[in-house]
Amino acid sequence: MCPAGHADYMEIYSIGTLMDLELTKEHKMLRESVAHFIKKENPFDRVRELKKDPLGYTKKIWKKMARLDWMGLIFPEEFGGSGMDFSYVMVLLEEFGKGLLPEPWISTVLLGGNLVLMGGSDEQKEEILPLICEGKLFMALAYLEDGGGYDTRYCTTRAVKNDQGFSISGKKIFVTDGCAADKFIISARTSQGISDGEGITLFILPKKAEGLKITPLKTMDGRNAAIFDLDNVQVSCDDIIGIQDKGHSILAEAVDQATIGLCAEMAGGMETALNITVRHLTDRIQFGKPIGSFQATQHKAADMFIQKELALSSVYYATASIAENIKEKMQVISTAKAKCSSAYLDITKTAVQLHGAFGFTNESDISLFIKRAKVTDVLFGDAGYHQKRYASLMGY
Repeated sequence: MCPAGHADYMEIYSIGTLMDLELTKEHKMLRESVAHFIKKENPFDRVRELKKDPLGYTKKIWKKMARLDWMGLIFPEEFGGSGMDFSYVMVLLEEFGKGLLPEPWISTVLLGGNLVLMGGSDEQKEEILPLICEGKLFMALAYLEDGGGYDTRYCTTRAVKNDQGFSISGKKIFVTDGCAADKFIISARTSQGISDGEGITLFILPKKAEGLKITPLKTMDGRNAAIFDLDNVQVSCDDIIGIQDKGHSILAEAVDQATIGLCAEMAGGMETALNITVRHLTDRIQFGKPIGSFQATQHKAADMFIQKELALSSVYYATASIAENIKEKMQVISTAKAKCSSAYLDITKTAVQLHGAFGFTNESDISLFIKRAKVTDVLFGDAGYHQKRYASLMGY
């Protein structure tokens, strides 16, 4: 159950291995607020226009989001946050997904800020978390490397001890929102082999650090990413998050939480893609009647609905696993990501088919969703990776 003193949080009822989640009045208020904001501030034409922008978002909207206290949702009140539990993250990101809001909330809050919250020193928390809550600081996490797939343990980037602290050299690939951030969290190996969980240390790095080269990338859906080349980048011991050689545990936890946040966003996108498609089936007239009156299109729409509901159920279950911190949490998270990756792709592909040739055009709203589905499929591990992770965790 939820911790004492948090009765306003989402009610979670455990029956054997099943968890049922019921939205409270506060969750519904948040959902309505976010939906209203996105309808007003983030029409699909804005999403299209931002594809031309190098950053893929605007600081003006980010500031407005901060004034609504969304940046501090999970951070304690002492740092300017709201101190809410993860169920509120699920509600927030589901609505973001419905409207394809491109602002880098997951990178800044669930990855950067969350890592500082979990492992940072008092000084790091006091310096960084209030700035995030106020919308004055963007963060990104750099941990993926060539040859490592999605494994958080794989790390060839080295941090070598010297008189000034550490010198970091290596390469990080596909740093989500890497062009937007003011500060980065970098994983580097300070001991052990390249695939060991032990021996990884996390460092905070400013954007203008000497020896850091940032190569901008643009994702299919118009958002920003980057490749980082680090050549003897100097950091101090005060820049370490957590304990030297012991950074992997909080890194893996933050990535898992971000994975479920992304799954909530994906579930929201599925719902809008379905709604757009059903509206098209109702409005498009062929042979003197709506194409939605034909049984073949009804079957496809029904399959889309079932896929969406199954994916959303997996997200709710995973959210509950984080709230209760159950021992099977990693398996539940991998189940949700595998399901959401496959469902989002299947739903949007079917939606494009039902729209006909127009569905492939930039003018079609549904084209925005299939592009986002393809990007979110590979973020934090695609369906194949999470199926294998689930099997490994279950001992197969």
